Amino acid sequence: MRARPLWAAVLVVGALAGVGVGGPNICATRGVSSCRQCLAVSPMCAWCSDEDLPLGTPRCNLEENLLNDHCNPKYIEFPISEARILEARPLSDKGSGDSSQITQVSPQRILLRLRPDDSKSFSVQVRQVEDYPVDIYYLMDLSFSMKDDLESIQNLGTKLASQMRKLTSNLRIGFGAFVDKPVSPYMYISPPQALKNPCYDMKTTCLPMFGYKHVLTLTDQVTRFNEEVKKQNVSRNRDAPEGGFDAIMQATVCDEKIGWRNDASHLLVFTTDAKTHIALDGRLAGIVQPNDGQCHVGSDNHYSASTTMDYPSLGLITEKLSQKNINLIFAVTEGVVSLYQNYSELIPGTTVGVLSSNSSNVLQLIVDAYGKIRSKVELEVRDLPEELSLSFNATCLNNEVIPGLKSCVGLKIGDTVRWAGWGLCPGVSMGTHSFPV
Repeated sequence: MRARPLWAAVLVVGALAGVGVGGPNICATRGVSSCRQCLAVSPMCAWCSDEDLPLGTPRCNLEENLLNDHCNPKYIEFPISEARILEARPLSDKGSGDSSQITQVSPQRILLRLRPDDSKSFSVQVRQVEDYPVDIYYLMDLSFSMKDDLESIQNLGTKLASQMRKLTSNLRIGFGAFVDKPVSPYMYISPPQALKNPCYDMKTTCLPMFGYKHVLTLTDQVTRFNEEVKKQNVSRNRDAPEGGFDAIMQATVCDEKIGWRNDASHLLVFTTDAKTHIALDGRLAGIVQPNDGQCHVGSDNHYSASTTMDYPSLGLITEKLSQKNINLIFAVTEGVVSLYQNYSELIPGTTVGVLSSNSSNVLQLIVDAYGKIRSKVELEVRDLPEELSLSFNATCLNNEVIPGLKSCVGLKIGDTVRWAGWGLCPGVSMGTHSFPV
């Protein structure tokens, strides 16, 4: 599980300096000409912007000297480093009830006001809340080789709900499917009948090929999952790799379509028995426009940019999964598991499970993967300004402090872990920056 974002407003304002009061000092003798330069000289330097300051009087000086030189106090800049908690709701014990009131991270907002070369400490607590809401979106490969798998999961909704009730009373599940880009050379274009029935030469009928389609928005009515799955049929593509990365991207970024809740664990279960196309493979079909990481699922619930936009890169998928706080589960067959294990090493928060040939074990894979996700908490810093350096020490289990560690593993539901953090502004900068941790 990724910790819920902790918003820290950081004001990086300049540097400080220490000297004595009265007579010449380092502040007044450096010949600085701006507030920024002044504050960078020493921790005790202050700047006067009063236009009525007597001619020849140093504007950069000790604060007491500036007051003695008749600088109006409201024009004196002398920021002091501080770490102040702006919002700190207590950690929740249980996740049942109003999800908007569930707190897994405390404090929620911290103000760091720093002068260059000065640091301030703060602390963060994270708890694995019992009975936390869970959203599970099942994303299935519906190429022809997955026909027996489709039959195996027709009652997965009720079975999954039964198992997950042991872990949460607030479960929602949804469903989506993918094959590959419906354009040559990924699809059959001859004979003409193959366009509507790519299984034509196999003397059977299957769906026209599609890229990704959203079938069921996340719902607590688990029987609807069974009903929608029973309505599905497989299709058939021409080449071996599938277009699963297109589907992962759309299922991640189409919040309104999928129905991801803000206050829930997000599991994206990806099932396939094949390799997947990656960025730049679109060139095989003359598709050169890079994937933009945006939602392109139209009113018909199909991916509308399938034939015009390239497959997403691993980097883009990782970025979007992180932004949306989604944990990806690769449930794949034995023949391709090593490939997806390599992918998982590049995508934080991802787990891999070996899917049986007919997906009969997918229920246990999901439950086991959720257990692994909930047993780990990791701090992730996004959009950190260049002017700021953050470091953390973790206190995970047994009250052992581990310097530099950003993750704790082996946790149980109800466990609380802590991080001591330090913010340091090593250079001269002015401005306010907000970023999530």
